[in-house]
Amino acid sequence: MQLLLPQLLREEVLTALHNNHGHQGVERTTILVRQRCYWPFMRKDIKCWCQQCQRCLVAKAVQPKLRTFMGSLLAARPLEILAIDFTTLEKSSDGKENLLVVTDVFFKFAQAYPTMDQKATTVARVLTEQWFYTYGVPQRIHTDQGRQFEGELFQRLCQLYGIHKSRTSPYHPEGNGQCERFNRTLHDLLRTLPAEKKKRWPQHLPHVLFAYNTTAHQSTGFSPYELIFGRKPILPLDSLLGTVDSPSEQTMEEWVREHQEHLSVVYRQARTNLEAAAKQRAKHQAVPLPILLPGTLVYRRSHPLGRHKIHDHWDHVEYEVVSCLDEVGTLYKIRPRDQQGPENNIHRQELRPLPVDPGQPLSTSANAS
Repeated sequence: MQLLLPQLLREEVLTALHNNHGHQGVERTTILVRQRCYWPFMRKDIKCWCQQCQRCLVAKAVQPKLRTFMGSLLAARPLEILAIDFTTLEKSSDGKENLLVVTDVFFKFAQAYPTMDQKATTVARVLTEQWFYTYGVPQRIHTDQGRQFEGELFQRLCQLYGIHKSRTSPYHPEGNGQCERFNRTLHDLLRTLPAEKKKRWPQHLPHVLFAYNTTAHQSTGFSPYELIFGRKPILPLDSLLGTVDSPSEQTMEEWVREHQEHLSVVYRQARTNLEAAAKQRAKHQAVPLPILLPGTLVYRRSHPLGRHKIHDHWDHVEYEVVSCLDEVGTLYKIRPRDQQGPENNIHRQELRPLPVDPGQPLSTSANAS
């Protein structure tokens, strides 16, 4: 039985599960809400809320890019294969700019560890202290061909723990598709931080990772948290909604038996879903961009100098489309909405149309954070 949420609480729920939980997209936000409550036309309201979220509008890319298939690592069991990689972000206020990203291929459970450098000694220390001593030693580690992963020290680490080491092919780091996909998601989540918080991104990393790991993954159908810990995550909102289960009166033996049966079912279903998702990704194709009509309001892509992986994708200034300059909709003349600036000819890839305000009751100023 699900809780029928009154209209009075809908903005609070959407704020908690979207604005305060990583500014995730429509699908992932819908899953989070559906796991806790429902109301009539819920998906329409959630879509409206996400599409009008100010932070999402300026922070996220929307155009699908042409990509070759990155390949899929398929694990037969949990904690069997780790995919690891470094991503480099803007330097934080405490001088950190490197993130060692570690993901379990079966669970999709991910952790990211800020580091001062990308040396092999740093990788070995973080893996042993932060992952091996918490989650156990994997059977296999998959990396790109970075020097820190190919050197003698890392090879000796793998030999010491009996780990098989695999790697991507030369000049094709996208072969580590698990980390490539998570890195894009992580950048998107960090990008939704307000500008004044981005310099302190390491402080906000635990919140971002919690949001990712407690949301159902499209490939498995379950949240990484549930797969690794064997129960659904409890979010701060759950206490407010009263959706936290009452303490069980089971004996330890009964609980263990029920827990094992639950894990057996979800692992089997997750494995089936992973195989289907891998086939679907191989068929992925880019979607053509819609043509923009005169009068359409748009954001213009931001091009900051220097490193900007978590910088907002879009300028905050609103522009208006004056005209389309070709027959296929690739070049447009635009001007500032307040007409306080010159007209410019801009490629379609550089423009993001603003959503048309449908006048929904949920579309309030509360959704600007």
